[in-house]
Amino acid sequence: MSGGLLGLHFTPEELFIAVGQKRGRTSYLSDLDVIDIRQHVLEGGEFNQLTLAPVIQQVLKNHRIKTKRSVISFPVKFPWIRVIEIPQMPEREMARIVRLEVERLYLDSTVEKLIDYHVLGPAVTKQDHLSVLSCAIPRNSIAPYVDLVAASKLELVGIDLVELNVLKLATLTGARFDDGITLILNFNMQSIDLMLMEDDRLQLVRKVGQGKQQLRDVLHRVLPEESGARNKLDSVEFELPADYLHLAGDYVSNLLGEIRRSIEFYLTDIKRKEGSVTKVILAGSGYWPVNLPKVLALQLNLPLIDLRFDHIPNVSCQTIFAENFPALGIYAPVVGSVLRGVA
Repeated sequence: MSGGLLGLHFTPEELFIAVGQKRGRTSYLSDLDVIDIRQHVLEGGEFNQLTLAPVIQQVLKNHRIKTKRSVISFPVKFPWIRVIEIPQMPEREMARIVRLEVERLYLDSTVEKLIDYHVLGPAVTKQDHLSVLSCAIPRNSIAPYVDLVAASKLELVGIDLVELNVLKLATLTGARFDDGITLILNFNMQSIDLMLMEDDRLQLVRKVGQGKQQLRDVLHRVLPEESGARNKLDSVEFELPADYLHLAGDYVSNLLGEIRRSIEFYLTDIKRKEGSVTKVILAGSGYWPVNLPKVLALQLNLPLIDLRFDHIPNVSCQTIFAENFPALGIYAPVVGSVLRGVA
């Protein structure tokens, strides 16, 4: 592919790659791949550009990708996230107004910031205003990713903050946040982002529980040596067999406890009025057993939406994706970056 856009989504362990191209109103996804970057990370967490950059180039060569324009997304340790209200205005002016408002509210105005935003819809309090989900991080946090892209001989044309990607993709798949309280669970490697949306507004963001790495560690310890499932733990489409589901019982119980405490905290300490969660949106990047959504849906007794990019309207995926990548949901963040870039 000579045109289109290359999306690179980083997690602490993997680098997800996707390519998108837009023709008319339809976005086409032509390639997906994932690179294990653990062996290319130096002590202190820095990328080994001398080894990782050639690996990226080889993956692009294997897929016959000639696209150089790239959008990157990556996890942020301490993102500053706020829902702000701004007057309705043309899209081209919105970025400037959002930046001015974030600069006014940000605790340290001396820090150079990278700001991302996503329009949630009309404001509840003022009819002529919009509710906008904004996210800001120190600009110097992106330096390692920018340097790696440059070493890989790619052109950086956009940066997508992963903290917002889940909400963006949820709206693309048709999810609404004005029909009760929506719980969003975004699985990361070391933690889980728990978000509560109500009245088209982000009401609560918490880091809860343990991430996918802790679950993987648990399964490595408890799965029998002779178990075929143990040999598949590093596969992105790994499914925990029903016979061994009880081995992850403590992990699931602790996670459910954190979820229920967060909901109770919102309903009693923040909202202080009647309300109930009507649905759960599950997302993330990287590894988790593909049948974990079924377990959570059963335990929470709520409708659960598994955020899969192949459910997004006006997006065409090659049928080979469904065969090669059963766990399509884990590619959602990188695809979100691509779709945003080619829109």
